[in-house]
Amino acid sequence: MKTQSKTYPVILRSKKEGMIFFPDNIEEIQKENMEGIEEDFYEYDLIKIDNIGQQIENYDLFKIENYAELRKQAYGNWHDQLETMQEQGFTGWQTYCSQIKTKYPKQ
Repeated sequence: MKTQSKTYPVILRSKKEGMIFFPDNIEEIQKENMEGIEEDFYEYDLIKIDNIGQQIENYDLFKIENYAELRKQAYGNWHDQLETMQEQGFTGWQTYCSQIKTKYPKQ
């Protein structure tokens, strides 16, 4: 889910929902406000994963410690993966998977 914020996004824990909200693909953008003035915003994908007590203070460490769940969400369901194979061929799908593994390393 694409989200925007005026402040730099951080990983948040929601005790009520039992989820962690992980901001990914963070980009700084400029946008005109209602008065016509350019303002800086951050646009990012908000990924929700189950809260099982993970540390959330270190962004890079969080990505490594939770790589499996982040990869799972990035791959999508098997319907999406089959569609990717149909549209891009098996080699295209392999490239897509390789990019996800690079983005969310196992280390």
